[in-house]
Amino acid sequence: MITKQTVPNLELEKFTVGEIPGLFSRNRIKINEEYQRSEVWTRHQKLELIRSIQNAYSMGVLVLFINKDGQYEILDGQQRIKTIEKYLSNKLNLNGSGIKKYSKLDDQEKNLLNAYCIYYLELKSFNNATKEEDITQTFLRLQEGTPLNKAEKINAHRGKFKETFVYIHNNHLIFGLLGREYRFRFRLLAAELLLLELEGDFENKKFPDLDLKSFEEALKKYNNHINPKTVKFLKGNLDILYKGLYNLLTAIKIRDLISFYLLVSYLRKMKANNENFINEIRAFGEDFLKNLNSFSIYDEIPPAGMAQELFKKYREYKLQSRKATTSDSIESRFEFILSEYKRQRPFILKDKQRLFTIEQKRRLFFKQRGLCAYCGKPLVFNESSADHIERHSQGGRTILENGQLLHEACHRKIEKKRDNNG
Repeated sequence: MITKQTVPNLELEKFTVGEIPGLFSRNRIKINEEYQRSEVWTRHQKLELIRSIQNAYSMGVLVLFINKDGQYEILDGQQRIKTIEKYLSNKLNLNGSGIKKYSKLDDQEKNLLNAYCIYYLELKSFNNATKEEDITQTFLRLQEGTPLNKAEKINAHRGKFKETFVYIHNNHLIFGLLGREYRFRFRLLAAELLLLELEGDFENKKFPDLDLKSFEEALKKYNNHINPKTVKFLKGNLDILYKGLYNLLTAIKIRDLISFYLLVSYLRKMKANNENFINEIRAFGEDFLKNLNSFSIYDEIPPAGMAQELFKKYREYKLQSRKATTSDSIESRFEFILSEYKRQRPFILKDKQRLFTIEQKRRLFFKQRGLCAYCGKPLVFNESSADHIERHSQGGRTILENGQLLHEACHRKIEKKRDNNG
């Protein structure tokens, strides 16, 4: 069977080197930082490009599309365009290269250089519905000279998953504290945390690989919608990390920060009584990171004060970190950090059954002779509210011995009293 090839709608056009300063000054050329990376060319590559232009050799064909604002948005050729613009503005380091500064060229040399034609293929999508995907896929497939890394490839995609992790990265204080200079790497961290939150099975402690394939699947699966509650919960986890580990964050390795994120998310989901959680995370973080950084991965003898068995576990955690993005490594490191938290701060898990069943409510109704356990007045069964005497959030189980049936108004009064009493 012969597969019909998709033929792109392209037009060959050109502009000259002499037009480039004006295109930049009028904002006609756009380097889209949402998916384009920073400069990666070496000085040698930049100088060789200028020599090629001066000798009238071909510099290859650019690929771009005209965006809705009428700008030339570069899909392939960013490094070449930036290099030429730097040379024309005398910002390119030419020391020892034998290349004259643009400002030192005589009129004839300038005229020849300015007349050099830069050819480009303009991408035109046949279908507006596929335009965004066409642009993304074209960009990804053109990056062969200096291949994109995983962070850059993920960032080049569009859709709800990409919008969400970019929003989290750009707006949460934790990323400002970590630093803005490695933009794509910290965006990747936001994407990793989002993927773990969306695809992780916290109850069974199972998590996805953080490889490119997993992200490509998530980009498709969550292209149109992500539950706002999930995003809100993720941001709540980051709030706790930011407040609890503030003084430690800039010294933590990213792989360890991921382990702490999973710990916080798990405890918020599963642990009873998290009223003093930020202080607990702060104290635990200081102790855990002190132990973790008190020896080298090559040490065979534990540091002073650390038991041999505990040293072996911390050392194994470090060894597992070498495979930081595999599910086995993520799960192994999470199991250890959770076991350390339990060892230092034993806790009670929330009862998996959050709400009383109809049958349990019925038995409470007759046990209480149809009267409210708070005010003693008659109840209407279908309008009654079941209450945990010992709060569910503090470990109270959803069993008859820990239940009482109330008027909804009485239930609200009891909850308010509990809140006021801490």
